[in-house]
Amino acid sequence: MLQWDDLRYFLAVHRHGTHAAAGRSLHVAPTTIGRRLAALEEALGVKLFQRTPDGLVLGESGQVLRAHAERVEAEVLASERSLTGADRRVSGPVRLTAGDGMATHVLAPRLAELQLVHPELRVELRADNLAVDLSRREADVALRLFRPREQSLIARRLAPFTFGVYGGEPYFARRGRPSGMKDAARHDWLGPESAQDGTPPGQWLRRHIPDARVVLRSSATTVLMSACAAGQGLAVFPELLAASDPRLVPVLPRAALPTRELWAVTHQDLRHSARVSAVMDWLVRLFPLHAG
Repeated sequence: MLQWDDLRYFLAVHRHGTHAAAGRSLHVAPTTIGRRLAALEEALGVKLFQRTPDGLVLGESGQVLRAHAERVEAEVLASERSLTGADRRVSGPVRLTAGDGMATHVLAPRLAELQLVHPELRVELRADNLAVDLSRREADVALRLFRPREQSLIARRLAPFTFGVYGGEPYFARRGRPSGMKDAARHDWLGPESAQDGTPPGQWLRRHIPDARVVLRSSATTVLMSACAAGQGLAVFPELLAASDPRLVPVLPRAALPTRELWAVTHQDLRHSARVSAVMDWLVRLFPLHAG
């Protein structure tokens, strides 16, 4: 008989391509993933995956199983959301996800206030710059810089999210301050890795300084903030995050920088969950403090 855990491991490998990446997504050892998949293939008498230079891909039998496994997954997750949504107690776990900069500099320092009001609440804070799938219960509440279009998601607007250009005094001592946009191209820049070029900092840098000399790229905002403060180059950061580090000095005040809106998002099946509502309400109270 097929076990849900085996199907869960099977789907994770299909989505991530390797045992190691699947294990990280499920918080289990890669050896456990490999062992359970081997047992599943032996029980079914088929080979589910093929090895390629780009990772594991589904074979013909794997494609057949995937369709059935995703239907089972949808039913299991719907049941979990329904049961969680019916819970009227402000206790138990809530998985909250936000970008690493937001999680580090804004949410984590203020979580004690939430725990003080709701001592039985357990927050699992995931610092991730990727948009997780709320339908798959990868998180219960997510902070996003866009309003979701899915009808199954509920969103609450928190605050405007503005950006600025920053540098550090060690950099200014070595290279001077940029006097304007025409001068900006001669400076060193820090930016998101190529896969994140669609983010507001990546878009701004590509549009306004297409020939910028980017000396450091990182997927982590906290890494870029630390490097900028230490004097490695100039960078675009959310003003809300930059305010947490006095070593970051704003420059280019007349630059046309992007503005976004910050949203708290959850699945509609969790709208009656007391613990999810407590976190959503806390976020609404938290961000007006920064909106001005």
